[in-house]
Amino acid sequence: MGSPYLIVLADDHVRFRQEMRKILDELPGIKVTGEAGNRQELFELLRQSPVKLVILDISLPDLRAREGTQLIKRQYPEIKVLIMVLDQEREYLDYGLAAGAAGVLPKQYVAGEITRAIATVRQGKIYLPPQGVAESGKLMLAPIATREDQLEGDNF
Repeated sequence: MGSPYLIVLADDHVRFRQEMRKILDELPGIKVTGEAGNRQELFELLRQSPVKLVILDISLPDLRAREGTQLIKRQYPEIKVLIMVLDQEREYLDYGLAAGAAGVLPKQYVAGEITRAIATVRQGKIYLPPQGVAESGKLMLAPIATREDQLEGDNF
């Protein structure tokens, strides 16, 4: 088995981070290297050690996911970002992907989907929630697609 896939969790809710870490600690080949509750903590962790993935809450107190994704991608282009959202609104998916995120996952699907989300991102594909987009603007069933597939289908 190769070296572990290193992940940083960034969410201002300590309890959510703790639960996420429990889930991730059970996954073979995955290692959470740190947790951040704000912008400063996140970028300090990224400076300290190389990671492959940041699981980023849609809204830290001092950093929105779109801006955070753009900053991470600018400073650390090799790092993937998976955005976690509470609301299943199409705009979060659009903004996240347009900012360069490797996927968007509603928090309610974490327990059942985080393994697939990470595997998809590791393969260089875009992770989409188990629910895609309906005409109402709410997310509904959609397949996992590559960034190229996503960009061909939507004009960001």
